[in-house]
Amino acid sequence: MKINNRLSNVNEYHFKKIEDMKNAAILTGKKIIDLSIGDPDLEVNLKITSALIDGLKDYRYNNYPPYDGVMELKKAVIKYYKQVYSVSLNSDEVIILIGSKEGISNIIPAVCDIGDIVIVPEPAYPVYSICSKLWGSIPYTVPLTPKNGYMLDFNAIPEEIIANCKLMFINYPNNPTGAVASCEFYKSIIKFSYDNNIVLCNDSAYNEIIKADKKAISLMQYDIKRQCVEFGTLSKTYNMTGYRIGYAVGNARVINALLKVKSNCDSGQFIPVQKAAIAALNLERDYVYNMRKIYDERREAAKSVLLQKNINFFDAEGTFYLWCKTPDNYTTNKFCEELLINNGIVVTPGNAFGKLGYDYFRIALTKDKVIIEEALKSLNKCGD
Repeated sequence: MKINNRLSNVNEYHFKKIEDMKNAAILTGKKIIDLSIGDPDLEVNLKITSALIDGLKDYRYNNYPPYDGVMELKKAVIKYYKQVYSVSLNSDEVIILIGSKEGISNIIPAVCDIGDIVIVPEPAYPVYSICSKLWGSIPYTVPLTPKNGYMLDFNAIPEEIIANCKLMFINYPNNPTGAVASCEFYKSIIKFSYDNNIVLCNDSAYNEIIKADKKAISLMQYDIKRQCVEFGTLSKTYNMTGYRIGYAVGNARVINALLKVKSNCDSGQFIPVQKAAIAALNLERDYVYNMRKIYDERREAAKSVLLQKNINFFDAEGTFYLWCKTPDNYTTNKFCEELLINNGIVVTPGNAFGKLGYDYFRIALTKDKVIIEEALKSLNKCGD
C-alpha cells in the first residue's frame, strides 16, 4: 500500500504527544496541572451560548451554510474591524473559516504552487511549516531571537529565497514568545511584501490578548494597498476553542482563491456556531478589557514566582503564554519530563515550535491565578 510520501517529513502533531503523556500520568493516579496547550479556562459568555441555542430554532438551521460564511457574521467582522481598528472592509474581503487553523492551511495551495517557498518564523506555531510540507511547498524558516525582541528579521532572508517565495507567515502577538509587534514593524514588513510581490499573512489569534492598558493594532491598518491577509479566531479571546470558528480578511483576490480551495474541501461551519460568533463579536468592549485584566494578573503572578525560582523568561506583553529558558544542566525534554513526574505540571517543550525552541519551554496561563502560583512554587529553586 502506498501513501503520500510527503508524510515522511511530518511528525505526529506535538500537542497530541503531550496529551498522551498527560493522560498516561492521570491513569497512574497522579494529580495533573496542565499549563501546556492554550485552551482557555474562562467561561463562555452567556450571550454566546444563548445565540448558539437560539440558532437551533432558526428555519433550516440544519442545511448547508454559505461556503464563505453567513452574511450576518461577515458584517459582524466588518463592524469589529471598523470599531476596534478603524479599518473599512468590503464583504468580498472577508471569509468565515472553520477555525483559523483551517484557513492557514488552505491559503497555502490558494497562493502557492508545488515547490514554491513559504517563509515562516521559528520558533512558531508548527502548522505554518507542517501544512506547507503537506501541500508540497517548501517552508523556509527565519529565526526569531530575543536579541530582536522576537521580531522577524526579513532583511536576513537570502535573495534567492525571496525570488521563489509567494507567501509569508507572521504571528503577532506571538505564540510562543508573547512578543507584540509595533506599527513601525508592520509598516516595514508590509513594504517588504509589496516590493517582492509576496502575500503577507498575519495570524492574529491573540490580537486582543494584550495588556489591559494597551491598544490592539492590526496588520490591516497599515496595508494601504490591501495586498495582505490577516487571520482571526474567536477561540482565544472569547474562549470558544471547541466551536471552531474564525475568519480571514484582506486582499479580495486572495480571499476568493482561499474560497476556491475551501469550497472544494469542506462545506462551511454549522450555522448555529456562526450565530454564536456573531453574538461574541457584538459583546460590549468591557468584556475584552476584563478578560485582559485576568490574564495580566496571571502573567504578573507567574513572573513573580519564576523570578524567585531563578527561571529566566521573555518579558512578554501579549498572549497568555510565558516563554521560559530551560535551567542550566537540563535538556528541554528532560526538564519538562521531570516537571510532569515530580510536580505533576505539564508545560510545552520549546522544540514543539521548531529546532530553535530547544532550551526553552512555554507556560500557558490558562488556569486560575492561585493554581498557577501554587504549581510554580512547587518547583525547586534553580542554581541551588
